[in-house]
Amino acid sequence: MKKKILVFTLLASLLAFSGCTTKEADSTDKSTTKEEVSSSKKAEVTSTITLLDGDKELSKKEIAFKDGEKLFDVLEKNYEIEDDDGMISSIDGHAQDEKNKKYWVFTINDEQVNSGAKDVVLKDGDRVVFKLEQF
Repeated sequence: MKKKILVFTLLASLLAFSGCTTKEADSTDKSTTKEEVSSSKKAEVTSTITLLDGDKELSKKEIAFKDGEKLFDVLEKNYEIEDDDGMISSIDGHAQDEKNKKYWVFTINDEQVNSGAKDVVLKDGDRVVFKLEQF
């Protein structure tokens, strides 16, 4: 009887240890899959950027970018921009007019932004509006 219990215990232990190895490999595969999914999600993030001169719409684009990217970097990839120490002075040939005190300002999701584009991190679904506005 003791031999049967001993054999049964050994078999149960062997199965338990071999089962742990398989589960560990499976969990590693799942974590790799999660990382791949989160990487692919980063490539699928989108926002809309609208350019206005006063009330006149100059352009409107839906752009894709990696989650966590700065607005300035996204602009550089999707528009022809010029800047002066980080302050945007021209977008796609539409330049500020210092003589008439017309400057680029922007909002995100209808809220005025008081930071530079190099400091702002875009998020999925953000609605960015750049407007040439007279001050």
